[in-house]
Amino acid sequence: MSAFKDGLEVIVPQPLTIRVPITGYPTPVARWTFREKELSTADERVSLMTKSTFTELMVTPSVRPDKGIYTLHLENDVTSVSGEIEVNVIGTPLKIFKKKKSLTVLKIFYQNDVIGFLFVFPAAPSAPKDFKVLEVTRQHVHLKPPEIQLDAKLLAGLTAKAGSKIELPAEVKGKPEPRVKWTKADLVLKPDDRVSIDTKPGHSTVTVAKTKRDDSSTYIIEATNSSGRATATVDVNILVAPIVEVDVKLTEGIIVKAGTTIRLPAIMRGIPVPTAKWSIEGEEITSQGNIKIDTDNFSTVLNINECTRNHTGTYLLAVSNPAGTKTVALNVTVLDVPAAPIGPVNILEVTPDSMTIEWRPPKDDGGSAVTNYIVEKRESTKETWGGVSSGSIATKLRITRLQRGVEYVLRIRAENKMGIGAPLESKPTVAEHSFMPPSPPGKPQSSDISEDAVTLGWTMPLSDGGSQISGYIIERRHKGGKWIRVNKTPCKDLRYRVLGLFEGSEYEFRVFAENIAGYSGPSPISDSCKPCRPITVPSPPVNPKVKDYSKVTADLVWTKPTKDGGSPILGYTVEMKKGDAEEWKKVNVEDLIKQCAYRVKGLEEGVTYRFRVSASNMIGDGEPREIPESITAQDILIPPEIEMEATCRDCITVRVGHNINIMGLLLV
Repeated sequence: MSAFKDGLEVIVPQPLTIRVPITGYPTPVARWTFREKELSTADERVSLMTKSTFTELMVTPSVRPDKGIYTLHLENDVTSVSGEIEVNVIGTPLKIFKKKKSLTVLKIFYQNDVIGFLFVFPAAPSAPKDFKVLEVTRQHVHLKPPEIQLDAKLLAGLTAKAGSKIELPAEVKGKPEPRVKWTKADLVLKPDDRVSIDTKPGHSTVTVAKTKRDDSSTYIIEATNSSGRATATVDVNILVAPIVEVDVKLTEGIIVKAGTTIRLPAIMRGIPVPTAKWSIEGEEITSQGNIKIDTDNFSTVLNINECTRNHTGTYLLAVSNPAGTKTVALNVTVLDVPAAPIGPVNILEVTPDSMTIEWRPPKDDGGSAVTNYIVEKRESTKETWGGVSSGSIATKLRITRLQRGVEYVLRIRAENKMGIGAPLESKPTVAEHSFMPPSPPGKPQSSDISEDAVTLGWTMPLSDGGSQISGYIIERRHKGGKWIRVNKTPCKDLRYRVLGLFEGSEYEFRVFAENIAGYSGPSPISDSCKPCRPITVPSPPVNPKVKDYSKVTADLVWTKPTKDGGSPILGYTVEMKKGDAEEWKKVNVEDLIKQCAYRVKGLEEGVTYRFRVSASNMIGDGEPREIPESITAQDILIPPEIEMEATCRDCITVRVGHNINIMGLLLV
């Protein structure tokens, strides 16, 4: 209360106003006493106001008995204090002493909205007894004490976000024109680079640009003129949007081991104090079980004790107050051993001494890649596990060295850098073929018979026994004899060429199908088959040509075929066609030609012909071969030529009486 150390003077009937700044948390309770009596609003002249930063007592209108000591008592949960203020209430003088000589102004006073002037004559040496009371000379002038009007919204207080601009406008009335003063927290408000005060007759406005938290306070406008004083207050509350500070490692992501504690601390600031909300995958997190959230005015901490893989994820912290919301994401990865591989264990193949199994990787690798699968086996009647395989990340394995007829249980466990996970067990499986042998193939059929071989063909079995057929075994026998296996390696196809047969012998055949479980029963026995040289039609005649022709005949010659097809050549067939015709016409209609030459008769002079020849045996006609060149039916004219013997070309000398012999060859 240092502002009132010299006391307070009030002129009747001006309001007696005492405003005292206060501090304390919680906000103290204020009581005013005067002459050992507590003041209250039960007295119509008394009004009381207490805010978080000040308390105010107003007594209006003031009277002379209000003079005295006023005591302020402040009390909260911590302590109580008190202070005194001395108030002097000055009454309005109505009379003065006067002297006969000139009058001097003693004092100017105000009463009931009029101004009065007090005059006094100079004092004489015999002053006291010579003075007489002189009535006050008044010059009546109408005055108005100050009035301040604020917008209703300002009276209720102004709330704004930090960084925004606020304006505090006020209408100010009074005669003479009041002097205006703005104060903030009992300090005179002065303009600076952010604060401006615009005061003109009738109004005054304070503007604060780019508000800060420090701008939160009680702003008081005070208007004063010679007629009195008036005040009005505006409570300004600047809201600061929340901010959140977290360790950068949390936003980049932290890795913890399962079973440990996850601790996510964050510092938060804002005005008013922000609230914190934790969530993951859209669901709010609350304190329950092994999850605990500790939040105060400055920080919030999320603790998860004995964490598991399910606590892996992105945790969102939303810090809110009326000025806004700030959200940060904190990434957490919890490492654990892998989950069990995904089952069931698929038994791909079972034999009396082995099994082939397959499984799927774990749905959750524990946050670290699987480095190994550990496979173990045990007999279903025992409890001891034996190692089968480790050091591989393959999800398929062939297990060997099993005992025929023994029932086994298998288990697979995944391993990562954190350790070995839970096992996946198979159903008990007996080491034996789990499939049936196939049904017999269809009856073999023979074809392409030669003197020492035959080709067999058959149809596949109606049932493969549940396992893919791996091949076929063929057996043969002399009709009624003992069966002999033909192929050492199973045949993959449905056809097989049997070799090493004896010509003229009669054979029978049967076929077996094989799968992983074994052999099928025999197929139906084939029809008997006797190997023999195969007979086919002969090959075409060799080098057919036209030896000679005339206008009605053509002489053809050729050489017999290189292959008779396994049967003697019975004869030949000659065909011809006219040059522009498409259809061939058989020349020797009734009988085959026995020789390798033939004269074609009945040609038409001037017509062009083409010829071809084919051979025949007991099987039939072979492929014909066409004579390359065509002929035109006509006589061939050759001019005569004489060729003399060499002895006749020179002069011949003979004796008289001997014969003269001249030898010459006439060529036509």
